[in-house]
Order: sequence, then structure tokens, then C-alpha cells
Amino acid sequence: MQVKGISGNPLFVKPTQNAKAEATPSSPKDRIEISSEARDLAKLELSTERIEEIRSKLASGFYDTDEVLQKVSEKLSKEIIK
Repeated sequence: MQVKGISGNPLFVKPTQNAKAEATPSSPKDRIEISSEARDLAKLELSTERIEEIRSKLASGFYDTDEVLQKVSEKLSKEIIK
């Protein structure tokens, strides 16, 4: 027994250049949305002294203490529950 296929059309056809271009959907461009709250925060200017204070606290491990981590976790949980 020999099977020749249905309707004589080949099962696989190599796509032509035009078919390939038409098959590719035009993808939307990436974009960024910045909230008004974030824009307000960006307008704040930190003094050099404040930046140095933050850097020194980071270097000393201040933000890794249980007290600070507890405060951060409390504030995060309040934000999540809202």
C-alpha cells in the first residue's frame, strides 16, 4: 500500500521572504510609566551631608540590624495590606 497524501499538496513548504515578513507581528515598543509620586520623589535633592550619612550607615551595617529590619517589615506589611 502506498500513501500519496491528501490533495497532492506538500506538507512542508519553505517560507518565502515576503511570507516571513508578513508572519512577524509588529511588536509593541517597551515603555516606562513613572507615577506622580515617583516624580515628586525625584525632585527632592539630597544634600551631600545626607548622602554621606546614608553611605556611612550602609558601610557600618546599620540597616542590617534587627531594629531597622523590623521597622521596614512593619511598613511593608502596612503597604501590602492596604
